[in-house]
Amino acid sequence: MSTRTGKSATRAAADLSQVLRTVLGDARFPIDVEGLAFEVSRHQPDPISTVEKVAIDGFDGMLRPHPKRQAWQILYAEQPRYPGRERFTLAHEFGHYMLHRHDLHKSEGAATSAYRCLPLQMDRWTEAEQRREDEADTFACHLLMPFDDYRAQVAGVEMSGALLTHVTDRYGVSLTAAVRRWIEFTDTRVAMVMARDGFALWGRASKAAYDSGIFVRSGMEIPENSLAGLGRGGSLAATGRPTALPAGIWAFARGTEPVKELTIISERLGVSLSILQFAKAGGYQFEEDDEPWDSCDQFVRGVGER
Repeated sequence: MSTRTGKSATRAAADLSQVLRTVLGDARFPIDVEGLAFEVSRHQPDPISTVEKVAIDGFDGMLRPHPKRQAWQILYAEQPRYPGRERFTLAHEFGHYMLHRHDLHKSEGAATSAYRCLPLQMDRWTEAEQRREDEADTFACHLLMPFDDYRAQVAGVEMSGALLTHVTDRYGVSLTAAVRRWIEFTDTRVAMVMARDGFALWGRASKAAYDSGIFVRSGMEIPENSLAGLGRGGSLAATGRPTALPAGIWAFARGTEPVKELTIISERLGVSLSILQFAKAGGYQFEEDDEPWDSCDQFVRGVGER
C-alpha cells in the first residue's frame, strides 16, 4: 500500500471494514482492534507478535520491531478511565503497521528503530513524521467509525446527549473522537470547542460552518453567558437536549447569531466540550471589531486526544 497520502490510509481502513461487515455484520462494533491486528498480520511474513498495555508516564503508543525475529510489537498506554482513548491509540499503532512498517525498515534499521507516539509532540515532528502521524490517525478514525455506518446512526437527528451516548457506546471511542468524526462529514453548520479555565484549547468547525465564517481560535475567550462559561454542563448521560441561545453570546470573526449549545464538563480533567449547532443559513449580526478571517485558525490540535 502507498503510504504517501491520506487516501491510502482511508482505503486501508475501508478494506478492513468491508471484510468485517461481510463476516460479522452489525456485531463488528465496537471493533476488536487487537484481534483484528493479529488476524490480519498473521498472513504476513512479519506479523504482529505482541500487543501489550503499559503504564509509562508521557507515553501514548509504539510500534517496534521484535528484537529477535521478523515480527512486530505494539505497546500502548494503559488508561483504564478512558477505554475509548486506549482503543484509538491501539488502532493508531495498527495503522502504523499497515501503512508505515516498510518505511521504518528502510530508513532506520529494524534492530534499533520504532514509531514511538508521544502526546503533544507536534512541534518536534519532521514533515515526514507529521504525515505518518496524520495517516495513522486517519486510519484509526475510519476503522473504528466507518463513514457509512456513522452517517446512518445520526442521519436526520439533532445531536443530543442521548445520541452521543449511543455513538460512543457503539464504536467504543471517546466523546471527543466521536464529535470530531461527526463534524468531518456532516453537511450541517456545527462546531466544537474544547476549553479550560475560560479559554479555548482548540476547536473545529464543519465545512458548512467554516465556509460561513465560523471557526475557533486557540485561546479565544469562552463567553460568560454560554453554558460552558456558566458551568452548566453535566455528564454525557444527563445532558439531554441542546439549549437555544440568542445572538450576541457566541461570536466569531464574521459576527454572531443564535446557536444551540450542548456542553459536557469533565470535572476530573478540568475541561469542557461544547457542541454548537447553527441554523442552516447564517443570520449574522456583525460587530465593529471583527478581525480578518484567517483560515490558519480553523483547527488547532491539543490536549491528549487522538
